[in-house]
Amino acid sequence: MNDTIFDLDISKTDYKSIFKKFPTPTYLWQKKDDDLILIDYNNATKEITDEKIINFLGIKASELYKEEPQILEELYSCINEQKRISRELIYQYQSTGQEKILFVIYDFVKPNLVLAHTKDITEQKKAEEKLRESEIHFRSIVDNSHDGILIVNNNYQFTYVNNVLCQILDYSYEEIVGQDFRNFLDEESRKLVAVRYIRRQRGEKVPPRYEFNVIRKDGEKRRVEIISTVNTELRGGITTIAQILDITERKKTEQKLKESEKKFRRIFEDSPFSVVLINLKGKIIDCNPATEKYSGYKKDELVGNNFRDLSLIHPKFLLPLQEAFNRFLKGEKIYNTDIQMYNKNGDLIWTNLQASRVKLNGETFFQVIIHNITKQKKADLVIKEQIRRLQELNQIQKEFITRASHELKTPLMSISGASELLIDIYNDKLDNNAMEMLEIIQRNKQRLEFLINNLLDIVLIDYKKLKLSKQSINISKIIREIANELKYFKKKSEINLILELPVSVMVNVDKIRFEQVITNLLLNAIKNSPPNSDIKIVVKHKGKSVKISISDTGIGLTEDEMKRIFTKFGKIERYGKGLEFLDIQGSGLGLYISKEIIELHDGHISVESAGRNMGAKFTIELPKE
Repeated sequence: MNDTIFDLDISKTDYKSIFKKFPTPTYLWQKKDDDLILIDYNNATKEITDEKIINFLGIKASELYKEEPQILEELYSCINEQKRISRELIYQYQSTGQEKILFVIYDFVKPNLVLAHTKDITEQKKAEEKLRESEIHFRSIVDNSHDGILIVNNNYQFTYVNNVLCQILDYSYEEIVGQDFRNFLDEESRKLVAVRYIRRQRGEKVPPRYEFNVIRKDGEKRRVEIISTVNTELRGGITTIAQILDITERKKTEQKLKESEKKFRRIFEDSPFSVVLINLKGKIIDCNPATEKYSGYKKDELVGNNFRDLSLIHPKFLLPLQEAFNRFLKGEKIYNTDIQMYNKNGDLIWTNLQASRVKLNGETFFQVIIHNITKQKKADLVIKEQIRRLQELNQIQKEFITRASHELKTPLMSISGASELLIDIYNDKLDNNAMEMLEIIQRNKQRLEFLINNLLDIVLIDYKKLKLSKQSINISKIIREIANELKYFKKKSEINLILELPVSVMVNVDKIRFEQVITNLLLNAIKNSPPNSDIKIVVKHKGKSVKISISDTGIGLTEDEMKRIFTKFGKIERYGKGLEFLDIQGSGLGLYISKEIIELHDGHISVESAGRNMGAKFTIELPKE
């Protein structure tokens, strides 16, 4: 049997044997009148039909295939047109009820026969379907890969590329497939890839991973990494299957890292400070020239040793350093401390260590910058000793002021009592000179008493023990009373005091301390004002606060004096022609104490002056509540 019309003239004696033993089910039909009659079948047909085929001998084709018009048409075409017909069909055997996929060939046999061969290709079709499904599955995987995938045939032509490779090259699938892959490379890469490609095709061992440059559609050059393999199992002969990774950005990053490391190395070598690199195990990996200078050790005496094993570090600092190192291993990023170290000569020096994490060539190290701070530490010790001594002196001063103030009060009370007694008993018996002397004693007693109270206030302020006893009072009334009490000083200095006060301004203050502040400010204005000048006191409401200003037209203040005027013992000494009216007596404590009292009230005190002989204005701002 061949692809031409079947011929029975082989040998009449062998025909029956060949027909019966033919491996595929075969049926013999003979034309009779206008129909075909089944006249014979072979052994394979008996097996496939469980020998039920015998029941169909002599049946007409029109009867057997009345439900299969296409089979009937093909039989008639074969006998009438004397030609071979073949096709696949799904057929259900009437004898067994089984449904199979068959490949059928109808051959014309002279003079009036049709030989029908049927081959069961059911399993073959199932296998092909599974293969097709598998191909779809793996194609989906390849098409959706994050890397470029390509297949190149033996003629250097692309036979397949996935979407990612199209994006890398910026060409469409249709523009790439069929093209020579070398057309997408720069000159240098073309030579490199061609040589490797030929060697791989020959079966030589060539590293599967290497790098080269591709040229995109827009002319941009991209660096890629290829991982390739030769395959001989795909249709079309020897092919190369490769995975392409676009590593352009990675290469740029690596270049920047190299430049950064080069810069770091330059800084490392040229740094005036000692720099040591330690790995995660505590071993010294590198150190700069400054380290040799400061420590006295050569580089090869330090590198390769564990920092714990060196005799550089004072024993009392080893444990804290080990604990800090362990914290670094757990993720702490920066560490700063002062320790004592020994140089090679055995000298003990103070150093400051600043440690941080750095990455070099992808590996993590601890970078330790070491500063020699021996001189600084010595200076710190001197400063600390001076501070300690000053604190001692300050304490002695406070104790002296407290004791002296209390000791001065006892004789002062005796002087005050005695002078008052003399005035009361001998008032009418003493002449004017004697009375004037007693008045001098009284005035200086008051001045001394004022100074002692100021010194005691200073101690209370320094120890933060100055307490307030606040109450709501009419400050306008208090200011008027103080102005009246100071009429002796006003009259003596021929000062005109102008009051611009509301009838009532209620403010929550400590009455005694408020009186002390206003008295200090008024006396200060009187002392620094020439005769026949004006002093003005103005009280105004300002929202939830009240503003009190005391202005004079006296000697005024310079910028430097305004900076010092509220400091402790900030007395300003001024002498010279035309300043004879100034009362230079005082301790320089009044304004300092006034400032502290106002601030204890959550208020603010300030001074302003246009300069020498331009007067001064003191302003107090206090919350009403």
